[in-house]
Amino acid sequence: MKKIMICSMMCLMTMFAKAQVLTSATIQKVFESVTMEEDNGFSYHAERDNDGRITAMEVYRKKANREGDVVLSPALRYLYTYTGDGLLSSRTKYVWHGNSWRCFSRHDYSLKDHLYSVDYSRWNKKKGDFGRLIGRMTYTLQPDQTVGTVACYYRHNRKGSLELAWQTEIVPPSVGMDYFLTRK
Repeated sequence: MKKIMICSMMCLMTMFAKAQVLTSATIQKVFESVTMEEDNGFSYHAERDNDGRITAMEVYRKKANREGDVVLSPALRYLYTYTGDGLLSSRTKYVWHGNSWRCFSRHDYSLKDHLYSVDYSRWNKKKGDFGRLIGRMTYTLQPDQTVGTVACYYRHNRKGSLELAWQTEIVPPSVGMDYFLTRK
């Protein structure tokens, strides 16, 4: 059920977003958006490289102590890497556990021949690296950079290969009902 919800959310985000290729500018916009929200219970901090790109973002929970002062406690940390032209190549997620950050998962992003792929893997603490891919989302980009199709792949068991879970065509909002009535 959790996988279905995640896939559904990613598909909805695809339908409503114009640009699907994540860049350093996209990460900057996300950071600006979340820091502008009032009373969301979180505080954010970003670290940047010499080019101004966000390389790390930390998320803190805001809690009021007995005196009414706001106390921040670490919750999540994201590390970002980019290609030379500013495309996001990976996002690694850490969670605060005890008194330290623990690696949790990673998304790897790639763009090849109008196919944008997002691979998901989790950290294997016993092996000290990321395990085999758990899932993949692919977005076929049209010449105008809009999304034409979205496909979701999952590994249903540890030793199996990635299998297509679902695929859908993204119909632009400007397409009228005639498109659906005349389509074969």
